[in-house]
Amino acid sequence: MYYLSIYNSEKEGSIMLPFNNDLDSLVEYVVDQHERMMKLLKSDNKKYQRIRSFYDKNRCDESLAESIKNFDFGIFYSMNITITYELTPEYNEKMHSEMVEREETIHWEIMKKYPLKEKGIIDLMISPEYYFVCAFTKEMALREGTGPHTARLWVGDFGVEYTLSKKDEKMYGTIYKVKENKAIPNKHCIYDEIDFENPDWETDLEIAMCKAFLQFYPLESTFKKEDVDAVFHKIVGMRFNRIANIEYWILENLQTSKEELPDFVIQESEINEEIRQGKTDVDYVLDGTLGEGVLNEQYPDFSITYLMTNDNQMIITDAKWN
Repeated sequence: MYYLSIYNSEKEGSIMLPFNNDLDSLVEYVVDQHERMMKLLKSDNKKYQRIRSFYDKNRCDESLAESIKNFDFGIFYSMNITITYELTPEYNEKMHSEMVEREETIHWEIMKKYPLKEKGIIDLMISPEYYFVCAFTKEMALREGTGPHTARLWVGDFGVEYTLSKKDEKMYGTIYKVKENKAIPNKHCIYDEIDFENPDWETDLEIAMCKAFLQFYPLESTFKKEDVDAVFHKIVGMRFNRIANIEYWILENLQTSKEELPDFVIQESEINEEIRQGKTDVDYVLDGTLGEGVLNEQYPDFSITYLMTNDNQMIITDAKWN
């Protein structure tokens, strides 16, 4: 489904027009609108001046129609066509009671809508560490008698791998959980729904791999590092009488549970025994971890320091990543 957004700074708001998957009709409409507007603006130099037109294109000599047809519409990529012009001082005074030059804009934005219902997929794709690569073409996927083909999606050191193989003239697609560049046994899901005849097959594959990634690494969509930082800041100054209460409080404030963070643990540091024996004079320390792989960190470990009161209350003085 293609959408065309049209904005004119001389009018309020913008309009959105759907074009299904009919790119030819979209091209014809946009080119016609663009030519009509340029002709109108250039026909009256008493009203309009300094008229300019620019749009996204791969080559300097590429026409607007060619640019739209050749544009690589992706999940986050839209094509922009813009006309800017100025109202002459006389016309601006008549229209806006301003005796100055006034620049206006007409803007068309063409985008392709993909069925991204899960917010987690968007969050995943805009991650700075996100990387997706497909190592085969449509022709390679449809060719008979070829070996397995792969695509990979990475976020930091964690990822998923798609493997397309053929057996008895039937194609089988499997997405594996990958860690440290190795597929993890028994961590895979079968996915045979990619239609390689569809022009958007590669985007469909990327979305499917994002869904698998979130299935294998669900905590990344539950909370982020910034959420943990906020909890670290919030806990300073609080009092607890048991380590278990600290664990419960952190899980509650992260809006998660022990079932979702099975490897989350907080325990006393070895230095605490030296403090009790009077060998060193520093705050008591608790060592903690969220569990290997959480937040796409290999070892997301942290420390909590505290003072001990006479009635065995722990007053938290600091919490930070190691």
